[in-house]
Amino acid sequence: MSAVTGTVAGTMLRLSFRFSGLGRYAVCLTAEGRRPLAPELWDLTGARPRSRVLRLWDGESPASTAVPTDDGAILLSRAGTGGTHRLLLVVPDPAGGAGSSVHDLAAVPGGGLRLVAGRGAGTAALAFRTTQAGGTAVWRLSGRAEPPELVADVPGPLAGGVWLDASGRLLAVAVPSGPRTRTVVLDLSDGTVTPLPGLERREHLLLAAPEGGVLLTARETRGGHRLGIRGRDADAPTAFPEELNAVEGAVTPLAVDPAGRRLALAVTSGVRSHALLYDLAEGGMQEAGPATGTILPMAAWNAGTLRLVHSAPGLPPHVVTVPGPDGGGTGRAHAGARRFDGPAGPVEAVVYGDPAAAVRVVVALHGGPESAWRLAYDPLFQRLADEGVAVVAPNQRGSTGYGPVHRDAIRGAWGGPDLADVLHLGRTLTNSRRPDATPPMLYGVSYGAHLALLASAAEPGLWSRAAVVAPFLSGRELYADGPPLVRNMLDRLGGRAEIEDDDLGPRDLIRLADRLRGPLLVVHGERDATIPVGHSRRLRDRLARAGPGGAELTYVEVPGAGHDPLTGPDGHLVLDRLVAFLQCRSPRHP
Repeated sequence: MSAVTGTVAGTMLRLSFRFSGLGRYAVCLTAEGRRPLAPELWDLTGARPRSRVLRLWDGESPASTAVPTDDGAILLSRAGTGGTHRLLLVVPDPAGGAGSSVHDLAAVPGGGLRLVAGRGAGTAALAFRTTQAGGTAVWRLSGRAEPPELVADVPGPLAGGVWLDASGRLLAVAVPSGPRTRTVVLDLSDGTVTPLPGLERREHLLLAAPEGGVLLTARETRGGHRLGIRGRDADAPTAFPEELNAVEGAVTPLAVDPAGRRLALAVTSGVRSHALLYDLAEGGMQEAGPATGTILPMAAWNAGTLRLVHSAPGLPPHVVTVPGPDGGGTGRAHAGARRFDGPAGPVEAVVYGDPAAAVRVVVALHGGPESAWRLAYDPLFQRLADEGVAVVAPNQRGSTGYGPVHRDAIRGAWGGPDLADVLHLGRTLTNSRRPDATPPMLYGVSYGAHLALLASAAEPGLWSRAAVVAPFLSGRELYADGPPLVRNMLDRLGGRAEIEDDDLGPRDLIRLADRLRGPLLVVHGERDATIPVGHSRRLRDRLARAGPGGAELTYVEVPGAGHDPLTGPDGHLVLDRLVAFLQCRSPRHP
């Protein structure tokens, strides 16, 4: 594949970017059009990042993990049957193109396999596997066509992985300890684990400069964290610079340069994000990287060059250089941020096209609920915008990035303040369009799917149709059969509380099914481990018993797909079906 340019040919999906230990290469999983997912290798050794897609024989799944080596090969963990993972070495054809040689390194039984990019001679990557006894086996992958080497067998789980030295001998990892984690050091020369000295009880490691010996830490405080700086071997306590901790917005540390002089941060405020460089020695901030779009939370800093992963509404995620000639780029469809009046204050949205003039407009609701739309590439939104469908993607109350009051407004009131914002937006869009224009449509995924169906039931005449992916019936029903992480979120955010003080009543889609009207598309992955597919099946069966004049249901259950069927092997078919439905035409695929 040629170097990244500002124009994207076709609909492209890119997932799971990873950098090699020294930042010489990057890899992601990519799919374009109807092609299956495949590793895309990014060569970062030249003046501009260049990438090529390596077409393997049977394609990858979103569960595959790819890590590049600093020699330009790829180590691939592919999930197999019965929980077994296969470790593969993919060596690109030196002549270029999509060809490669694939070497089978090992079959690893059991779950919990993850890869960490290596550092130093003989360590291309480390493989961490959870053992049956609950410990962690650590294997060294050399980057050559040879079996992995067991270097440590540690009791208890290990998470993360930050290299502390340039030789690749010392790796800092996190060990869960009750509700918190503590940072320890794994010595690969003998497999021993020792505490990282000097950290306070509620302080843990985020990043390190292997050559400069500078560590970036985070200390838990009431309501958040404070970023700190310390030396790896220094006896002095951690310093928590006020300037560093006074940055407004959601701050994500990305990388420290190898010498330990500068820190790169991604800062998100509303739908926008940008990169900042902080001088660790003398203080002072400066902006860096692309001026618009979204900075994804991964980066690499090597030999004075910072590499970021950037996305924009018309531009899929791609690697950019800071500073460098490729820090920008324009996409195909114009998209930007816009504020709409809401019942309790302004609501920001990402907007594609002109909602007032377009023949059709769709209100898109994000999952979460603790999430938000950003100015980033979205294959569905790009396809719709290319075909003349305007998109309004609001960050209604409950979304992150607008402060705690906005975020916490729906605690104990799922489908309350956020539903009011969505209905208000629907009326605003309707009033701004011609009297003969098609009413707005609804689209939502996960929590957004639940919210979209609530909006459709609350004011059926406001919407012309709705398409939802992976909806749940109610907070109480999801608590009854959802996984532990989802139940924990429901407890934390009050998702089981019922609203009784309005005409709609409890937010239960089975009870509200008779209020749904018009064309309705429900899509759910058969193997969704987050929201069980039984929720959509029960809704389907309930709508089949609804009286005349009810919803005209199209039900699509995607075989083998998980919580996000758009990223699975049949993701292009799901995308085609959604686009066709929201264009009010028959799909080209069954």
